[in-house]
Amino acid sequence: METEGELRIRNSASVPPERCVFCQIVARKLPAALVYEDDAYIAFMDRSPFNEGHTLVCPKRHGETVWDMTETEIGGLFALAARISKGVIRATASDGFRFVQNNGEAANQAVAHVHVHIIPVKLEEKGKWMDRKDTTPEKLQDIAARIKTALGKF
Repeated sequence: METEGELRIRNSASVPPERCVFCQIVARKLPAALVYEDDAYIAFMDRSPFNEGHTLVCPKRHGETVWDMTETEIGGLFALAARISKGVIRATASDGFRFVQNNGEAANQAVAHVHVHIIPVKLEEKGKWMDRKDTTPEKLQDIAARIKTALGKF
């Protein structure tokens, strides 16, 4: 874990940027239902959502964990996630949301590229275990369009 004063987080999902799924989405080599994009960040629908509207927000620049980001970049990532969460809640008529941000394999980080999950939840789901749900690319595109529309109202 630690080498000559440097902390490292174990992640068996580590890959170089050219093999990173999220970098391939940024480069448009893989499809995604996009919600938002600017010069530094991108947001898109999770292909295996915990709930309808489950959105991922990530920096375009490859880095595995928040330790690979500057404090300014981390602030920008979470500020954007907060903004997008408003569109997610409005588009899904949810009552709340979770931010989940995993760093390393032990924390269940499945894609070794920094990202924040925005997971909308309804009051009746309070305290219940979340399982990933099946969906289709068409449903993901539909909810992404609804979130984009809702974001225009903020």
